[in-house]
Amino acid sequence: MFTVTKFDRFARNMAEANEILTGLSGRGVLFGVGATIHDWSDPFGRLFLQTLAMVAEFEANIGHQRTREGMALAKKNGKLKGKQPKLPAPARRSIRRRYAKGEVSLADLATEYSVGRSTIHRIIHGAEDPR
Repeated sequence: MFTVTKFDRFARNMAEANEILTGLSGRGVLFGVGATIHDWSDPFGRLFLQTLAMVAEFEANIGHQRTREGMALAKKNGKLKGKQPKLPAPARRSIRRRYAKGEVSLADLATEYSVGRSTIHRIIHGAEDPR
C-alpha cells in the first residue's frame, strides 16, 4: 500500500497523478489518502481520485497566479529588483582590474572578499551584472 497524507503533495497535475496511479494499480499497489484506501480500478474510486487531482492542480495554479501577481505589483512599486550582487560595484571593478594585471589569484580574491571562488569567477568573466 502507498499512502499520502495530502493529495496535493502527491502529484503536480492531473496527468502526473493519472500516470502514477495507473502504474501503482498495474502493480497491485493500493493507494491511500490519510486513513482511507481508494481503488483506482473502481469507477467511484477513480472519480474521487481524479477530483482530488483536479482540485490540487487548481490550487497550485491559483498559488502560482497569486505569486506572479504579487511579484508584478512589487516590481511596479520598485520593491522587486532581483538578486542583488554579493559585492558592490567598486569592489567588482577592483577585482577585475587586479586580476587582469595579475596582481592576485582567483582564490586569494575569494578569501579577501569572503565569497566563493565561483562568485569571483563570475565577476571576472562577465557573467555577473556589471552594475
